[in-house]
Amino acid sequence: MSDEMVKYHKDRAREYEQVYEQRDPRRQEEQDLIRVEMMNFLSGVGVIDIGCGTGYWTQRVSETARSIVGIDINQTVLDIAISKTYRCPTEFKIMDAYRIDYPEKTFRGALASFWLSHVRREDLDGWIEQMHKILKPGARIFISDNTFLEGVGGDLVSKPGDPNTYKLRTLNDGSKHLIVKNYFTKNELLECFSRHTRCVTGENIFHGRCFWWIKYILDN
Repeated sequence: MSDEMVKYHKDRAREYEQVYEQRDPRRQEEQDLIRVEMMNFLSGVGVIDIGCGTGYWTQRVSETARSIVGIDINQTVLDIAISKTYRCPTEFKIMDAYRIDYPEKTFRGALASFWLSHVRREDLDGWIEQMHKILKPGARIFISDNTFLEGVGGDLVSKPGDPNTYKLRTLNDGSKHLIVKNYFTKNELLECFSRHTRCVTGENIFHGRCFWWIKYILDN
């Protein structure tokens, strides 16, 4: 992750969870669906929460998971995560999500919430391949993120010759950050993940107005 992205998440740590308090009924409905889907899908397994941030989604999946290891590169957000209470054995480690330092076939479940949009398109295949390596055959994977909504989350910025998109965001302290923020159609998600597993079809993907998610069981 770039230094600018690390700084952005550090500076945003205290205000990060405000985004989940927006009163848009459709947004809240889909947000609740994400919570229910991830809790059900990851029930009873040991989960690695990649890019866990402040532990917002970690806390929710802890209601059903067997155990959780949350990783993030930023100590500031981990300090917030560590301060919370969880319903299953949970630990947190400073770790780069692009260099996950666990042996192959360690976990039976993986969670990545609102992380994939910050991965550069040219790095997607490598990141998925790395994630799959640390998972056991038959592991359960749940990934969720935002869909594009005009006017939400800052101005969308494109750069000539760059396949990625960016958001210019202003934090509560007035600081401005240009961050990688990629949005994916359902077909793009299907094409990308199908390159790495035979288990993904359109049935594995929800693509709503505000959010999307993909859930699948890794090939044996």
